[in-house]
Amino acid sequence: MRKLSCVLFLVFCFGNVACMATEQDEKLSKTNQALIEAKRQKIETEIAQLKDHPWAGQYYFGDGLGANVSLTLAPENGFTITWYGCLGLYDQNHGTVDWDKDRNTLKMSFAFEVEKGYIGRYASEYKPIRWDERVYLISANEIVQFCNDINSGREPRKGVHGQSFLRRGDEKKEAEGKPVLPEEFMPYLLDEPIDAAIVSVKDVRETRDRIDSRIFITTVSINKGKKDGLAPGMELYVMKQKNLVESMKLTKVEETQSEGEFHIWESRVLRTPTPAEGWQLSTRPSWNRNVR
Repeated sequence: MRKLSCVLFLVFCFGNVACMATEQDEKLSKTNQALIEAKRQKIETEIAQLKDHPWAGQYYFGDGLGANVSLTLAPENGFTITWYGCLGLYDQNHGTVDWDKDRNTLKMSFAFEVEKGYIGRYASEYKPIRWDERVYLISANEIVQFCNDINSGREPRKGVHGQSFLRRGDEKKEAEGKPVLPEEFMPYLLDEPIDAAIVSVKDVRETRDRIDSRIFITTVSINKGKKDGLAPGMELYVMKQKNLVESMKLTKVEETQSEGEFHIWESRVLRTPTPAEGWQLSTRPSWNRNVR
């Protein structure tokens, strides 16, 4: 479950000021910003000279609040990437791009080290994914999540905001049928939503995230499995629970039943009920039932 909000980003930023290293200062410097802007202009000039290139272009993902990430790339001049949030510029980087045509994979080499973790989440490799007239860039370890976004109705998005890199302007283009994914991921694209119910709660444990917020991880069993079309990594949303927006991801799928985990973040002002037997779930949430 991905919750991007200004509140979380503000806490993250202030909580990590003491950890900023010299390289981070250099990466966020005005000198590097000027270098990146000049490089971006060269890349845009190169893009304008290319015709129907399979992946060169300007891409965006974000929520319009704490995450607004722009990626511009082309074969000769490489790439630039910038991340703006509630407080302004959070990150910027640049580098070179190598195209592995046999694997349909872009390999990106960054000038500055990329932080691992929840925020930033830049990959070193991306696959250009065509969906009708659209082009997405999806890292190999996020293809299942991309399928979840499609199953849930988040994609194909109608506006610029979304959780995957989409070429700018393509949100206005058609996305008929299904995207062209590696064959092993095609079963993750569902023709119809799968509805299920929690049959038992197996375990509840508490952990802390990097900003020391409490997270309750609840493992549950549900009454649907492989024969119904479910697979590990699929996401199911809570249905028919008033004012509750939560989801779980499947960790184990058997023929007629499955197990999954809820990761529920708790604040002092927000307390989410613990998942319970009988809760109704679906791969498509109620608010997107009428979305294509």
